Amino acid sequence: MAKYKNSTSIEKIMEEYLKTPEDIKAYLNAALELYIEEGDFNAFYRSLEYVVKAQGTLSEFANKTGLSRTNLYNIFQSKKEPKIQTVAKILKELGFSLMVA
Repeated sequence: MAKYKNSTSIEKIMEEYLKTPEDIKAYLNAALELYIEEGDFNAFYRSLEYVVKAQGTLSEFANKTGLSRTNLYNIFQSKKEPKIQTVAKILKELGFSLMVA
């Protein structure tokens, strides 16, 4: 796949969009609602990845959470389905919690 000289990666766009806790919360809530409506949990994993990468590197985040970088990568690439406790740990490190409303 050829790279375009004036193109911007989705990660860069998301980094610009996900600056405030309010932006991040709205984005994650929308991704979770989409999962509930359409059943695409992989999209929710991807949204977590964008949020994590907007905060810094995957390695830094892995160190903060005590999760392995490989484990996070496999979750975000839909190669592994995480346990609910792992999702809760990721959300907690991002400053959020998982609750039923």
